[in-house]
Amino acid sequence: MNKFVGLDVLRFALAVYLMVFHSIHQYPQYVTLPFVELVNLGGFATSSFFILSGFILAHVYFGRTTELRGGTREFFVKRLSNLYPVHLVALVLLLLVSAAGTRGYNHFALMSLDDAEQLVTLGPTETAIHFVMNLFLVQVWYPLYGSVNPASWSLATLLFFYLAFPFFAPRLLKARNKYRLLLILWVLYLIPPALATAMHWYGPAAVGIVTRNPLLRLPEFLVGIVVYGLFREGHLNQIQRSGMKLAAALFVFASSFVAAAWLESHGSIETRYLVHNGALMPAEVLLVAVFAGISIPSRFAALSTRLGNSALSLFAIHGPIFLIMIKVLKLLSIGKSPLWCASHFSECVAASKEVIPSMATYPLYLIATVIAAVYFQERLVAPLRDWIRGRFLRARTRAPAAEPGSV
Repeated sequence: MNKFVGLDVLRFALAVYLMVFHSIHQYPQYVTLPFVELVNLGGFATSSFFILSGFILAHVYFGRTTELRGGTREFFVKRLSNLYPVHLVALVLLLLVSAAGTRGYNHFALMSLDDAEQLVTLGPTETAIHFVMNLFLVQVWYPLYGSVNPASWSLATLLFFYLAFPFFAPRLLKARNKYRLLLILWVLYLIPPALATAMHWYGPAAVGIVTRNPLLRLPEFLVGIVVYGLFREGHLNQIQRSGMKLAAALFVFASSFVAAAWLESHGSIETRYLVHNGALMPAEVLLVAVFAGISIPSRFAALSTRLGNSALSLFAIHGPIFLIMIKVLKLLSIGKSPLWCASHFSECVAASKEVIPSMATYPLYLIATVIAAVYFQERLVAPLRDWIRGRFLRARTRAPAAEPGSV
């Protein structure tokens, strides 16, 4: 079975991009960096990851067939065992980190396009409801507030995609005119952001629905399945075989990305929904198609697979690690000893709030977080995943299907 090592590289690159997108803006001096607009497209990375997920799952669970390998039960056990350990461990880690900070558990983000992010304080009952929703990855269906663990909204969306996969995948892979199907899915995906823009729906509830609702994001995942159908039928091979077509695909992607980055940073509010949802989909499809055909030298294949497998973990834990790092750097910058801070904790915290963090250690954060994510995946998530699968699939006598580059 083709392992698509190039897609492992892409998965890892998208996770790193999201890590930079979520962290670099915490440094006030980031605005002075050259071409800083290019790190403002977090929506591009998430959308590409959703398309990539549909592509890889279609490859792993269908391949050249039209029947779901292993059946629906095995599919759900494998997918949930891959998703929930990452989610639960990352949630616990974030709560432990937050306990050492000053932000209360009842503070939630309220986001809008026409205003900066605000924090709201919820009552005990509503806070408890949001914690339970986050625990079971259904918080994304309530659009008003950000999640307890902000990164988990994409995990909740993936959970919905997994539920939809056994129904949609065989039908999409059997479809005859897949290019027309791609166009239909793209138009369907563009309708909500276009409507919200036309109606000037820029408040928190609208932002939550348009940008995070799993049903509205479903076309991205379905497009990935269709693209795999085109790939296995040989329709995308010409991109790799022709240097001109490969160069053209990369040019379309690069020019689309740069234009979208400029609009996201300097464009009007009327462009933000479309840039975030839908405008980049053709470029994202080209990116997946190009990396699906990339040949990785054998000496780098194992490392590429390890990094690709850690992508979901990297996305889940980079936030807590950054919070730890930034707090430590600020405390070290106030000129007080750790022992003094331990006995004067509130004074240290108050003083550290006035410290502007330096970007000198930022590369170390990126490298350390990647290494931590690899070990987090291999030493904690993978054993938990294997235990769950052994527990719930023990009665299965047939050897499980290989899962190269599963998402």
